[in-house]
Amino acid sequence: MTATLSRPRTEAELREELARTRTQVADTAQALRRQLHDIWDVRQWVARRPGLSLGIAFGVGLWLGIRRR
Repeated sequence: MTATLSRPRTEAELREELARTRTQVADTAQALRRQLHDIWDVRQWVARRPGLSLGIAFGVGLWLGIRRR
């Protein structure tokens, strides 16, 4: 994407560039949505880190149990 200084861009060129930019933005947004879904998917997180998940669950249970006394 280089700007030419010799002549102004035509309407068709501007529309083409706008269409490319819209496609890039849509692709980036979709990739971000997928990444956020993967990050916040608890089932997938637990499946990848079962020991850590069990430890966290035990710690929270212990903390809640001690707090209620």
